[in-house]
Order: sequence, then C-alpha cells, then structure tokens
Amino acid sequence: MNEIQAEPEPDSVAVVELKVEHTYLQLSRETRAEKWQMMQGIIRAHPGVSVTWNDADAFSGECSDFVICRFGSMFDYHCMWEELKDSELFTTPYFHITRVLIGMENAFEVYDEKIGIEV
Repeated sequence: MNEIQAEPEPDSVAVVELKVEHTYLQLSRETRAEKWQMMQGIIRAHPGVSVTWNDADAFSGECSDFVICRFGSMFDYHCMWEELKDSELFTTPYFHITRVLIGMENAFEVYDEKIGIEV
C-alpha cells in the first residue's frame, strides 16, 4: 500500500495593526519601558511565534504600530495573543487591535507541488 506523505504546511504570517491609546502615551518613558519588558516576557514564553514590532505612527494615520507574527501553529499564535490581551497592555487599555491580516507564506508553491507541478 502506498503511503501518502503529508506535506509540511507553510508558515502562517499575521500582520496585527494596533492603535496606541493616550493612556499609554501619558506614561513616563521609564514606565513604558517596564511595560515593554513585560510584553517581551509574554512573547518569549511562546517560542513557536516569531514577533517583529514596528512603529508606524509617524508614517500612517491608520495604525500606530503593527506586529508581524510568523508561526507554524495557529493555536500557538492564538495562545500568545490571549495572554497579551489578558495583560494590562490591553485591559487598561494602552493598545487596541484595529485589524489583522493572516496568510500562508507561499502556500501556492506547496499546493502546486502537491498536485505535481514543479515550482
């Protein structure tokens, strides 16, 4: 009997757009640094998710920050955001999520290979 090999799924990528609240901006820079360190601790506790934080407020009126997350497991990604949303960054609130874009990195290539098209 022929076994069908499961293709590894491509990494998923999420772009999470955030808006900073005035409550955060009113904090001293030292206090904001403490909040940043707390958030970094939450992110480090989820090694299955790679996170890049980007400032955008000087370049966009739509969002003040955006976060690029790369992950293999949607559940790992979900758990990280649940923990972040439970933190004071979102419960105070200091930030709120304005939009999320999720996709799979070059998923068409994996699909083409699966149906026998060499890419």
